[in-house]
Amino acid sequence: MIITALAASLSLAPCPAGAHCLEDETLLAVSANSDRAAFILSAMQTAQARYGDVFSRTPGLTAVIEDSTQFPGLALELDAQGYTVKPWVSPQAMRDQLEAQLRPALEAQMAGAPEAVIDAAINSALSDRVDGNERVRHGEAIIAHELGHLWLRDTYDWPDIDTGGARTYGAAAAPDWFDETAAVLMESEQLTGERRSNLCEDLPDDISAQLSRYFTMEHPLLQMAALAADRAATAARARGEAADGPQIMVMSGDALSSQGADMIGAERFYGLTRALVDYLMTRTGSHVVFDTLAQTLASGQSLEDWLASSPSDLPSSQAALIDDLATFIESGCAA
Repeated sequence: MIITALAASLSLAPCPAGAHCLEDETLLAVSANSDRAAFILSAMQTAQARYGDVFSRTPGLTAVIEDSTQFPGLALELDAQGYTVKPWVSPQAMRDQLEAQLRPALEAQMAGAPEAVIDAAINSALSDRVDGNERVRHGEAIIAHELGHLWLRDTYDWPDIDTGGARTYGAAAAPDWFDETAAVLMESEQLTGERRSNLCEDLPDDISAQLSRYFTMEHPLLQMAALAADRAATAARARGEAADGPQIMVMSGDALSSQGADMIGAERFYGLTRALVDYLMTRTGSHVVFDTLAQTLASGQSLEDWLASSPSDLPSSQAALIDDLATFIESGCAA
């Protein structure tokens, strides 16, 4: 694949001042850092190849803009040109935003301590949170994951859904479990291994009941994202800053749980999705299953409908699939 600078392209607007823009046919990566732009484009290329292998469809124009508030108007301009635009937060911006939240509290707690000691404590806290953040540790895989959500929405003819302004994940008309399936399918082998291990380490006794809920529940992160966004916007306003760009908010599991969010449920949701992917691949031996399932769901039919007409190597009902999937998970974790 040939990578060119955006400024040299005749089909696109010039790269904004201070930005590094790399494109590869339908893909565009924008960052203030040249190495980061190359990293993002590589992640996009990998995701595009995986999506084509799994769903046999080619995504349209797609742009990832890192720290998009540095380039005002670019997202709207690209959207007008037909791009699907995904904002991304760089590790440095994540660190800066977290420091703005953590420093006042730590300075108050350590009042009277030498400045160097306070700085060391802040740097230690930031390193723990940023370096250990999944979006940093598995940056390429999470970029691919997020693109999976967007491309599933864009490459199938989903019916229009009036969400009333509520937050949605990817394709609003797609069941959340399948929307997440498309995203998890884009992930790296390393992250895939963590998903499997995490599920087995926290495998519930009532796995069949968990799976029944899984196929009907709203994505746990929707509620968590809403809570975190509200907190981040309040914090930004308190600092006298605009809250219209991507924000990072540190919230403990206790804080989220007290407001109704389920941190464990979110992690398990990913693990169950990975297990479903492994199960369908093992039972059918082919990626084709995901495209046919997507077509069925996009047509307004259900998982039950799809199973009723599915190949004989899958159960013929959702209840039977849940039982078989539960056995598959328990056997895999016991191995």
